[in-house]
Order: sequence, then structure tokens, then C-alpha cells
Amino acid sequence: MPADYTVTCLCAEWCDTCVAYRPGFLELSKRFPRAEFRWLDIEDQAEEVGDLEVENFPTIRIARGDKVLFYGTLLPIHEHLKKLLDKLLAESA
Repeated sequence: MPADYTVTCLCAEWCDTCVAYRPGFLELSKRFPRAEFRWLDIEDQAEEVGDLEVENFPTIRIARGDKVLFYGTLLPIHEHLKKLLDKLLAESA
């Protein structure tokens, strides 16, 4: 069964903040079984990043199908992403 939502973190392996953020980001996936969590390195996976603009890290993109629910930079605090997901998923349900 495909996921209802896709939560993508756009970061870079050379970024210490990103490296520290990644384990908690991936851990959040356990709390949101309806979402696919993706980690994209903006350099190593540039073809997947495409035209998306990344000005700071971590940049988060939350989508339901083709509809983007959120796209922007968040402070690297996992609780902020959790609260955002709780709100967006409740609103779009």
C-alpha cells in the first residue's frame, strides 16, 4: 500500500547539522505510518532534487500526492517537525 504523504528532508552530507538531524528525522517515520520519509542529499541525489530551491538546512517538503502541503526550512528540532506533521495531516485528512 503506497504512503498517503511524502516527507522529504533535503540536506547535505557535509552539513554537521544535517548529519545530527538525520537519525531523529528517520525515527519520526515510526510515528507517522501513513507517510514515506525520504532523505535527499542535494548533491549526491541532485537529479531527484531537480529544480527545488534549498537555501538552508534542513529544508522539509511535505506532500500528499502532487499537492505540496509545506516546503521550507525548519529549525533542526524534531518536535517542530512532529507538530507540523500532526497539524498538516489532521487538516488534510
